Amino acid sequence: MFRSVLVFLLLWLLATSVRAQTIIEGRVVHAQTGAPVPFATLGVPGRGLGTVADEHGHYLLRLPDLRDTLVVSCVGFTRHVVVPAALAAGQREFRLAPQEQALRDVVVEHRRVHPGLLGRNKEKADVFWMGGSSGKETVDDEWGWEFGTVLRPTHHTYLEEFHVFLATNNYEQLRFRLNLYTLEQGKPGRALLSKDVQLICTNKQRGWLTVDLRPYEIQLDAQPVVATIQWLQSEKTDPWDKYFSIPVTRQAKQVVVERENSEAAWTLHPMQPSLYFTVMTE
Repeated sequence: MFRSVLVFLLLWLLATSVRAQTIIEGRVVHAQTGAPVPFATLGVPGRGLGTVADEHGHYLLRLPDLRDTLVVSCVGFTRHVVVPAALAAGQREFRLAPQEQALRDVVVEHRRVHPGLLGRNKEKADVFWMGGSSGKETVDDEWGWEFGTVLRPTHHTYLEEFHVFLATNNYEQLRFRLNLYTLEQGKPGRALLSKDVQLICTNKQRGWLTVDLRPYEIQLDAQPVVATIQWLQSEKTDPWDKYFSIPVTRQAKQVVVERENSEAAWTLHPMQPSLYFTVMTE
């Protein structure tokens, strides 16, 4: 009888916490044109609360209450901070201003370069890093999850292609964003990309996913950087059985970085994932 009462109380508490959630939905749009901003991220600083807007800029966000500050961001736009009073007053459309891009001087030089790799191009793993959410009907509160590694180019480097290995995948579609950051005090710092680079895999694709980076003309100096993939969207016929995984090995010389969404705190792990760039180095 006592165990039955405990089970009942536990279920009641869980149901109460679900009902206590505040669900807000709206759009993220371009501040100047009013056009949707696809796949903008929304997150509460320092907490595992957030989501990603869809291709039409529409979002649905679950919050415990409206007392948290919300940050809305996207590649190529200035971060927008939404204070609790604005949320409580009913603001649901968030307008992002485009970042001003300073034009770099173009210097034509004929330098000798050679092909190389930056990262780990092996499929073998000690463990598999899982993404997904079995047992839940939706995963929109999982979108925004970010995972990657510290890389240390030793010369001026031109990025040719990006590769990441999926050991398992039972999604009909997965969409990721590639992010690059400076390394500051051992963690990701300032974002380096001004253009949105995305990877899309369909039909439960496994193995190496590749995106051509040459059209983006991305260059790295001989300084440590952090490369991550950010989970933007997923589709699954059976909502209760969904996951994907990335191989990782225990290796102290490299560091895996992870955070739950675009504004959560970073965590570090002494591992290296199956994630690399093909490059041309000077």
